[in-house]
Amino acid sequence: MPRPLRTLLQRARATAHDRLRPPATALFALSALTAWSAVPAHAQLPDPYTVPRGALRVAFDPQWLSFAELFDPTGTRMPLGTYYSADSLGTGFFPTLADAEGAVRSITGDGTFRFNAGRFRTKLDADYRQFPFSLSVGVSARLTLTATVPLVTTRVKSGTSLDATDAEAGWNPLTTAAGLDSLTRLLGELDAAAAQLDADIAAGSFGCPSGPTCAEAQSLADRIRLLSVDLRTLTGYTAITTGDGTPVPPFSPLAQSAAGQAIQQAIADVSAALQALGQMGLATTMPLPSTPADSNAVDVVLQESGFGYGALPFERGETIKLSGFGDVELGFRYGVATGPTFRAVVGGLVRLPTGKKQDDPNDFLDLAPADGQLDLALRIDGAFEPGSRVGVWFSGGYTLQFGDHLIKRVARIDQPIVPASAVTDVQRNLGDEIRVSIHPALRLSPSFRAFVSASYYHKGVDRYTVNGAAIPELEALTGRTLWTFGGGLWYRMEQNRRRTSLPIEAGFMYDATMYGRDGVVPKAGRMTLSIRFFYTLWGRPVEPEPTPEPAPEPPG
Repeated sequence: MPRPLRTLLQRARATAHDRLRPPATALFALSALTAWSAVPAHAQLPDPYTVPRGALRVAFDPQWLSFAELFDPTGTRMPLGTYYSADSLGTGFFPTLADAEGAVRSITGDGTFRFNAGRFRTKLDADYRQFPFSLSVGVSARLTLTATVPLVTTRVKSGTSLDATDAEAGWNPLTTAAGLDSLTRLLGELDAAAAQLDADIAAGSFGCPSGPTCAEAQSLADRIRLLSVDLRTLTGYTAITTGDGTPVPPFSPLAQSAAGQAIQQAIADVSAALQALGQMGLATTMPLPSTPADSNAVDVVLQESGFGYGALPFERGETIKLSGFGDVELGFRYGVATGPTFRAVVGGLVRLPTGKKQDDPNDFLDLAPADGQLDLALRIDGAFEPGSRVGVWFSGGYTLQFGDHLIKRVARIDQPIVPASAVTDVQRNLGDEIRVSIHPALRLSPSFRAFVSASYYHKGVDRYTVNGAAIPELEALTGRTLWTFGGGLWYRMEQNRRRTSLPIEAGFMYDATMYGRDGVVPKAGRMTLSIRFFYTLWGRPVEPEPTPEPAPEPPG
């Protein structure tokens, strides 16, 4: 594990310039190069009943969604932690390594070089627990007003591993004081050598200005300056010595790797070329790591501010939990058909932005309890039961989601690790939603039904803007289409013990996402429990009609 960069930065800024000060006649320039939640949606069991006039329905419908896998845009299943893993830990995972990778290619001449600090794996599983309390009042025989207040808890459990067996990169040598001291001496020698060549060329040495050796000396001076710039870029030396805020690359090639040996050879070639021109060679070589990064490398890079990410670690040692109120819903339901064979209820609701716990831009693994923006939804629920045994319940709905703003890192869902500089205030408009479900049911008794379910869900692409400009990185892979299948039991007693018309309802349902595409879709399973009680608020409950006595059998 490297020495904390903040300590090293303080020490380096106080000493580096003195160590690197060239002779008074030399020209010296220091070059500085500037270099992923959404909860899965499941349809609910249709509710083809309104609340009787003057009655209050109190409902508790807790839901538990769990998921450890994803569907990618083509419908292929993969582990939930796929986008937080890397077969070769390098630029594809930490984008701030891009300039350092380019510097290695420049020094070695290998245009295919890629950093590889090992095989990194993040294992994730998550769940979303909602505890909604709903109140529904029957204003008339057909009209019901509703209100739902959800309490939500989200949980993410993480575990990480780093296999450095085939690693070809280790910690940036400047994360240690010894590495900084060694590189400081090397850069001082390189800059002094280039300055001396420039001075000798200006004085007419090497047959200048027209002799063949003059061109060789000029080319070597340019080569030394480029090498000096590349070494600074590879290690983030300028950021460490000046504190300019540029992220420091966390990794460098291992000394025994092909790239490490090529870097040392490039320095040796420069030293030999200097000696061939009668100059003093280089006394210092490039400090490179001899061992791969340790198992907690990713979390160190995420947390140390000098590396530029300023984020929470993946390996927490405990489950990540967030709890809070979700988005409160207010609505109405109206019975357009209330017969014993066919029932249909239409309704609408407004989902208020009461959920305040949104995604933390510094936590790549959190799962927000609520969207926290305004929604309007329309829905229809119905049941067709032509006989006493079989029937089918159905539902459909459309949700219009309005815009809001939040603080977010600008990153694609499939490339979530970006520097803290990508955190900004964005305008967001989540994609609208369409749901359709069908539930064939078998009546086991007058009060019990068993059913299976099939549901279709589609959400449009989310839209993000900053100062009116679209942000394609955030919009990518945010749409989704999925199908869920499941089943359960439903109990509805049409009259209570006092033989009044107020029912009691209870049920159990389980469904799972069997296929998803068009975006990143969590492969979730959902369990729902329901219990609903009815109470009289005003008026007298309607007495049910007496059950007719069976007709006497004819005499034998």
